Parts: sequence; structure tokens; C-alpha cells
Amino acid sequence: MTDIVMEVLRAFLVGGVIFSLLKAQHVKEISQISGWRYIVAGFCLIFFGTLIDITDNFDELNRFVIIGDTEVQAFLEKVVGYLLGFLLLAIGIRKWLPKIVEHAELVQDKHNLKVQEERVKVLRATMRTVQDIVNNFLNNLQLFQLEAEDKNALEPESLVLLDSIIQDTATKLKKLGDLKSTPEKQIAGGVCIDYEAGSPQDSDFVGKYSQAK
Repeated sequence: MTDIVMEVLRAFLVGGVIFSLLKAQHVKEISQISGWRYIVAGFCLIFFGTLIDITDNFDELNRFVIIGDTEVQAFLEKVVGYLLGFLLLAIGIRKWLPKIVEHAELVQDKHNLKVQEERVKVLRATMRTVQDIVNNFLNNLQLFQLEAEDKNALEPESLVLLDSIIQDTATKLKKLGDLKSTPEKQIAGGVCIDYEAGSPQDSDFVGKYSQAK
């Protein structure tokens, strides 16, 4: 009697696993992964083995040959049900696990891309504000430059340097505002956005100043 109860309980457990697998089959990300069909087929065969295993407890079923306590029943249970079922299950898991890892990596890559896009959105919004503030400052600085030229308040070399500073700052701000990603680089004060990544280096304004002289 105890054997029957244990075998029935085992059949219910395996049946519950199959029910869960079939229910999860509606999720395309899982059911379309290679090896899924092997896993389902393997559990179905194991379930078949657990069901037919119950029948060997009833001698009156021997007349049906394929069930009861017969050699055919033993073959179906142990070879077709358990052996072939576990073999398909092993093949399915072997095919399925690498794909699960690839799927997890793909999900992580999508998450990283989304985070990167959010960072770029925040950066662009910040840079629009910074550009507005700095452009106002540069415009005032240009007015100061024009006034200094009219009054000869500064040497020509100083005016060239001032113009170079204005142009250099405006160029770097534009590059920072046009970034489509947020590459980073290490500087003395920590990590900052590498706005020069993938762009030709600007001529240093000190070099311009030296050429002007």
C-alpha cells in the first residue's frame, strides 16, 4: 500500500512539472529556446513511466500484457519511460542552458543600452542648460572683446588669445552637446565625460596664441 501511495505521489509531482512547462510554453522567450521540446518530451516519458509503474501493483492487470507486473510493462517503464525520458531531458538541458545564458546576456545588454540612452538624455538636457549659461557668458565676453578693440585696451596678442579661448570653449561645448554616448576618461579630479572620443583633437588655444605671436 505504501508503494502505491509513493508511486501515485511521484506521478502527481511529475505531472505538475509537465503542467507548469506547458503553461510556460506561452512565453515565447522560453519556449522558442533550443532544447525546450526535448525537456518537455523527456518529462512526458518520465510521467508515462511513473503511471505505468503504478500498474505493477495489481496482478489482475497482467492479462493486458503492457500493464500489470509483466516483462513488457517493465520494459516500457524502465527503458521507454525512465531511460529514454531522462536521456531526452539531459539532451534538452544541455541545449537549453547555453541559450538561457545567452538570453540573460542579451537582456543585460538591452538593460545596459537603456541605461546608456537615459544617461545621454540626462547629459543632453544638462548640456542644453550649460550651453545656454556659457553662451550668454561668451556673448558678453565677445562684447568685452569688441569694446577692448575699440579702446585699444588690450594688446593684439591678448585679443587673439581671447578670441581663441572663446572659439575653443564654444567648440568643446558643441561636441559635448552632440554626444550620442557617454564615454568616460580618468582625469586628476576623477572620472569625466570624454567628449573628444572618436573626434579629431582640437588645436590647443595656446598653440594658436603662439602662432599668432
